[in-house]
Amino acid sequence: MKNKLFFKIFFGYLFLLFSIFVIFLFLSLRYFRNVYINDIKEILKNDAYLINETLKDYLKYKNFNELDKFIKEIAKKLNIRITVIDEGGNVISDSEKDPKLMENHLNRPEIQIALKEGTGIYVRYSSTVREDMIYFARIFEMQNKKYFIRTSYFLKSFKKNFTDIRNNILIFALVIFLISIAIIYFYSRSLYLPIKKLKEATKKVADGDFDTKVILHKEDEFKELADNFNLMTQELKQFFSEKIEKQKHLNTIISSIDDGIIAIDSKGKIVFVNNGFNKIFEIQGLDNRYYWEFLISPDLIKVIEDVISKKSNFQGAIEIKNRFYFCNATYLDQYEQAIIILHDISRIKEVEKVKKDLVANVSHELKTPLTAIAGFAETALETTKEKETKKYLEIIINNSKRLINIINDLLLLSNIENNSQNIQFSEVDLSKLFNNIKKLFEKRLKEKNLKFILNLDENNKKIQADLYMMEQVFINLIDNAIKYTEKGEIRINTYMKDKNKILIEVSDTGIGIPQEHIPRIFERFYVVDKSRSRESGGTGLGLSIVKHIINIHKGEILVDSKIGTGTKFIIILPVKNNN
Repeated sequence: MKNKLFFKIFFGYLFLLFSIFVIFLFLSLRYFRNVYINDIKEILKNDAYLINETLKDYLKYKNFNELDKFIKEIAKKLNIRITVIDEGGNVISDSEKDPKLMENHLNRPEIQIALKEGTGIYVRYSSTVREDMIYFARIFEMQNKKYFIRTSYFLKSFKKNFTDIRNNILIFALVIFLISIAIIYFYSRSLYLPIKKLKEATKKVADGDFDTKVILHKEDEFKELADNFNLMTQELKQFFSEKIEKQKHLNTIISSIDDGIIAIDSKGKIVFVNNGFNKIFEIQGLDNRYYWEFLISPDLIKVIEDVISKKSNFQGAIEIKNRFYFCNATYLDQYEQAIIILHDISRIKEVEKVKKDLVANVSHELKTPLTAIAGFAETALETTKEKETKKYLEIIINNSKRLINIINDLLLLSNIENNSQNIQFSEVDLSKLFNNIKKLFEKRLKEKNLKFILNLDENNKKIQADLYMMEQVFINLIDNAIKYTEKGEIRINTYMKDKNKILIEVSDTGIGIPQEHIPRIFERFYVVDKSRSRESGGTGLGLSIVKHIINIHKGEILVDSKIGTGTKFIIILPVKNNN
């Protein structure tokens, strides 16, 4: 219904008006009825007092026949009923009936009230005339005798007169009601028309038409509302124009990025995809499709499934169509979407491979001649007797061994990197592992008088890992701890971080690491104290090897160190590995 709002307003006011009129009529009629009855009671009372003195003259001489004539005449003139009753309740005279035929009236309610209070008013049914009546009774004395004068009025006459009054009131009220309906109609229309215009305008704005205007000429609150509405639509139009322009600009920028960008909702439907992503998969028209309809990369599909199902993030390299991409996947809780960015690192991977191959090949080629140089130098050192020659030979031997150590570490690191996908996981007993490693360092621990304390969690001493690689990790960490600790202890503690991870601490009481060096200690060839490293034969590759092995095992390594207090390496490893 198009004018549904108008009818709501109109019938709402009409119902309110009708309710007011009903209440008004009810209260008015009740009020006029009470007033009319009170007037009748007052008239009866006055009439009783008026004829009371005349009655005394008839009663004084006991002229009851004349009294009866008088009563009938005066009652007819006054249009009331008059009754005279003695103190015994006997009717002496009555304007309507023969007193001799009337029953005793002493027990009538109005007579009983008059006995107690002097006067009595009561409304009841008259068994004598068989009609409802209003009675007024007054007691008076005459020659030491008590009499009652009673005046009464027929309710039938009251009802007829009151009906006329009521009809007049109803006619007047109906006229007023009809006039009020007309006023309400025009008032409702004056309210409805501006609301209708505003309603239609808001519908157009909701549909995107921000040029909509509401023009009202009457100076009232609706015109002020319409002016505010017009101002609001103007500002909304400007706001959305700026927003759309910014969105277009942003989309242009994102589309022009070479990196592949895709947004996927929690149900797997593609929300946004840029040109860079389309180029990677050589396909167009991916909007509003599901990612599994076209993706052929198992690595990327697994990343998307994990990120959406676990609402987690992911960073790492994946392979797509024989090319490598760095994938950064983030789940946005507020939008329930996963954002995946693919950056092509194939060229970097190629360079890294070339570099690794070069390092491995060069290291392998250098190892043989360096071993030969060190061997011949040691032989020459044993055979020569000249002190000066021995001095240079010792320098040659020490540097050859240092180079050999570097090459061994490089080969080890290269081997770990090249075989990171083929490592052999088995059950590793940490207690046995650390006790075997301790035997390797017993001589050095004894030389420095250092304590080696092993404190393992009794509830879980076993993990799934590559035994050889774990040995390399803790050999490097304990070797560094002994190397940079002059007194105190080397301590290994293990704790269960949760039911799936174990925390291993390797701590010492050595010289510590300056805070500014901690972020770089896992870089290749990075050493904190170069002079001390040269003296101790350090290669700067040990912590790089440790970091790489921990990453392969999907673990994490942290460092806590204070100068002069010591260093603590904290390793967090999964108890079971799913590789």
